Order: sequence, then structure tokens, then C-alpha cells
Amino acid sequence: MNHESIEQLMGISSPWLIHDIRINKSHQRVEVCIGQARSGWFGSRRAIQNFGHYKVWRHTSLGVLKCTVRIDYPENGVLPNVPWCGDACAPFTNAMGQQVIAMLTEGMSLGTIARLLELDADMLWQFKHGLDTGKMGSNLDRTASPKVPEPKVVVASNDLEESLPAAETAIWRELLSGERELEMRNLGLRLLLMRLRQQYAMAHDEEVRMLKVQQLRRYFEKNQGTAGREIEQIMEAVQ
Repeated sequence: MNHESIEQLMGISSPWLIHDIRINKSHQRVEVCIGQARSGWFGSRRAIQNFGHYKVWRHTSLGVLKCTVRIDYPENGVLPNVPWCGDACAPFTNAMGQQVIAMLTEGMSLGTIARLLELDADMLWQFKHGLDTGKMGSNLDRTASPKVPEPKVVVASNDLEESLPAAETAIWRELLSGERELEMRNLGLRLLLMRLRQQYAMAHDEEVRMLKVQQLRRYFEKNQGTAGREIEQIMEAVQ
């Protein structure tokens, strides 16, 4: 396999390089080993510095092969904020982490995500727990954070999912930050909002905050009967 082609495919650039690619055909897996080029080395350009320390993450698939990335780097060294790398505490690269967050935002269960992406369930739970507690996610490669538009008047609809304010509407963030309060009669909603507010406050990433917004909005979508009074207050607030 051409190492330089895979470097281009994954976006790996100097001082990082691929020094080994290990394929396990029976398990349809590939491990891509990345390190820093050894300075002053006149032999193979694939020779790397021996730091005696490495980390392995699950990455997005390479073709039909499930991919892991191993990076050799100094202990306590700074990891690059790139798609093929990840947080030192995370089980996934930034690219894979973005996929998981996108699927969580769509409301998919951990079991469904594990099946679709062929991920270990324990690793997936560890990642989500890290997001919820603010321990993971700060290194996720991301574009500029989307701006929160001004609240819009929402036209009533028979479909509650369509008639609720869009996830980008500021009221959801106001509820999660504590800037806005609701008169709540629903104990389940009270407990959920307390938990989501704590997670929202600890979140370091826009993707994680948006995930909390989606979770709060989805609660109202699914609990129209028991959260009717709270939904009325939300609809009144954006008019």
C-alpha cells in the first residue's frame, strides 16, 4: 500500500508521516501508524522518532476496512488538532467523534450508532459520558460556530415537530443557560433540564452544546401530552 497516497487521503502532513500500515484481512481492519520523522536521518524517510509513548483511536473507515490510528508522540506532548487525531482521553479520532455527535443529534440511540459505525459499545458509552461531563470534545476539529439567529414566529402546525421553534432559535439556549425559566409542572422535565443545564455549562464545544439543545427540543416533541403547559410557554415566548 502506498503510504504517501494514504497520507494525502487522510490529510497527514509534515512533521507527521505514516511509517507503517497493518492490515488484518480476516477481521477487515487496518491500523495506520503515524509518527514524527527522525531528524538528520539519511536512511528510510519512514523512520520516526522513538518517544516510547503512543495512543490508539478508532478512526473513520478506509474503504471497507475498519480503521484505527496509532500515533507515537512524547508523553504529555501536545497532540495536533486534526481529523485523524483525537483527544488523549477519547476513544475516537476527531473525525469519528464528529460522526458520532451528528448521529446523537439526530436522536439515534447508542445501540444504533454502534451497529451502523461498527463501534464497541463500551467505547461509545465512554465517549458520550465524556461529552456529557465536559471531559471530551475540546479537540474536535470544527468549522466556525454557527450564529444563533433571532427568534422567529413559528406558524402553528398539526405536527408538533414542525411547529416547535427550530433548534437554532435562541430560546433553547436560554433555557439551558438558565437565562429563561418556565413554570414547570412536569417532574420529569425538571430533572431533565437540571441535568442538561449542568452538561451544557461544562461543554467546551459548539457541537456538544447543540446536542443538548436537540435533546431538550426532542423531549417536547415526544411528550406533548405531559408537557403541554410548558410547550405553550415556549410558543408564547417566540411570538
